[in-house]
Amino acid sequence: MPSEREKFQKIALPLGLAVFLIGLGVYAYLGLYFRYWADDWCYNADFRNLGFLETLRGYAYNVTYTPSRYSVTILAGLFYPLGVLGLQLLIPLSLLLWTWGLVRLFKNISIISGYPLPTRQTLLLAAMIVYFSVYLAPHLYQSLYWNTGFFTYTFPLVLTPWVLTLVTDQDSSKTKLILAALLSLLAGGFSEASNTVLVSILAMYTIIAFVGARYQKTWAQKTFVSALVALTFASMAMALLVFAPTTQIRAERYGEPASLPELMVLLFNFTREFVTLSVKDYQQLLIIILAGLLGFVLNSKERQINILKTLGLGLGIFALAVLLVAASLAPSAYVERGLPILRTQIIPRHIMVLAFVALGWIGGYALRQIYAPAWLQVAIPVTLLVAFAFPILTIFTASRYVPVYSERARLWDEREATILSAIDNDQERVEVIAIDGAPVGGIRDFDPPGKTGFWISRCAMDYYGIRFQVTLP
Repeated sequence: MPSEREKFQKIALPLGLAVFLIGLGVYAYLGLYFRYWADDWCYNADFRNLGFLETLRGYAYNVTYTPSRYSVTILAGLFYPLGVLGLQLLIPLSLLLWTWGLVRLFKNISIISGYPLPTRQTLLLAAMIVYFSVYLAPHLYQSLYWNTGFFTYTFPLVLTPWVLTLVTDQDSSKTKLILAALLSLLAGGFSEASNTVLVSILAMYTIIAFVGARYQKTWAQKTFVSALVALTFASMAMALLVFAPTTQIRAERYGEPASLPELMVLLFNFTREFVTLSVKDYQQLLIIILAGLLGFVLNSKERQINILKTLGLGLGIFALAVLLVAASLAPSAYVERGLPILRTQIIPRHIMVLAFVALGWIGGYALRQIYAPAWLQVAIPVTLLVAFAFPILTIFTASRYVPVYSERARLWDEREATILSAIDNDQERVEVIAIDGAPVGGIRDFDPPGKTGFWISRCAMDYYGIRFQVTLP
């Protein structure tokens, strides 16, 4: 006869997987309404008129958008030939790649730590982290459903687990080293904020692996070289971003950057504010509780744990999260003396969500080992089943975006059909309707001369090869 714990496990694990995979499915479905907006037209105009290589060379001279972020140009160029279909595939594939990357990384960490983590539990944790990172994104549209914003700030979060998976894999082959080098160079070239996080993680792991290797730790000896290689190429990516000619030109617009003492003060204040708000946010507290309940229910009492070491591990995870949040805020604090714009803040948000899930899981696991009387073994699983109401409610909240995004896609498709028809009829000018960005927190797509967004119209006219007469909605 299965025990009560096993009965609850058979319910809780599939239920948790279903909830979070359905939640990710909602965001993947929204990807069907992904279209080109704002800076996307400038990239597309250059890809069509200049070609991929010349657009990539814009790294040295083009200041219309930000080609100094060379990885954005590379990825946008690879997806450009697929058109709208490529955009529609981008979010589902990225969510899958992001979740799978975290699963692989957690399995490697499980091997290194000696803490067994079954694949289905790993998948649950990964899906939970990705889902809440997206759900709590400070600006969903600009971080996920705007091509330039997605590649600049969110896609590096997709690739980072894969870099760390290669680093922590104890295979010492040359192929792995080459992949780690190339992927680190690519993952580090999307934005300054994501690069500082990647370099910080790799630097800390390289130091830990170096010390571990001195103490004859097998995992450290087998991963130190790959960590050093990845760190080297991620640092090269940082140099390519910082010292790009176009970066220097753009930097002049912001004036003198913060001095080192000023930067330290700004960074301390910004980090404290972000972390404090995260801790006070009831939704993120519910994430900790939910992860803790899962950690209790899905683990068995199998070993004695050292309470002080467990507390130290928890404090270490939180301290690491704080340091990485600071790293993500450092570029904007240095250049602009301010917090990064909302679309950038998906990076520190993801860091805090990951930390909260890890802390909750470890806390639930520790409680299971320390104190698990019969009544608690019944009360917590029941509480867990009730707690699943929280993510289920968030899925309903997320689904409310569907009519908004579908309407914008309908307007976009109708507008493009009008433009293509005019081109087929050899017209020199076509009347187009601007699409309001307010429903999703964006800017108006196409503007007449004299308006703020006319630069978008210019790029789109270059892309289509026809002049616009823009009508405001």
